[in-house]
Amino acid sequence: MLRRSHFVRSSGLRLVGAGGALLIAFCAGRLSDAPVMPVAEAQEEAIDESIVARIKEGFEGLRRAQVALEQSGRYVPAANGVNSFIVLAGGYDVLNSLETGRGVDPETYAALEAGFAPQHVLSELGRDENGRLTYKKELVRLMSRETLRTLYLRRGEVLGEAL
Repeated sequence: MLRRSHFVRSSGLRLVGAGGALLIAFCAGRLSDAPVMPVAEAQEEAIDESIVARIKEGFEGLRRAQVALEQSGRYVPAANGVNSFIVLAGGYDVLNSLETGRGVDPETYAALEAGFAPQHVLSELGRDENGRLTYKKELVRLMSRETLRTLYLRRGEVLGEAL
């Protein structure tokens, strides 16, 4: 019994130590400027034409839905291009959310980081002393967890998707 107890205790310590090492490695990777994971080789291969055709069909449907949401006032973009996250959620005033500092959805954030936004937004983008993205000298953030959750749940209702 003593031997097993010692084994269980030492195994537990090893598990805690391994978990701690993984946590430190994860944090170090997240804090560095280096990419966390290299791009998979499969992503560099050409996409099959039948898949490209389906992607284009889906994109065209999303584009038409986005135009309808914009015309109805349910979607006000802060970036260029189709925002599938917001379209599938039924719209959102992303520009107002950016203007008021409440944060933006992940697709808008990525587009702003990459410089894909209307000129009136681009002209207000910058970087702070730490190199973080700013809008009108205020840090650009992702939406709150609650807002993201609400949009995901609304998307589930719109699509009939169980999350």
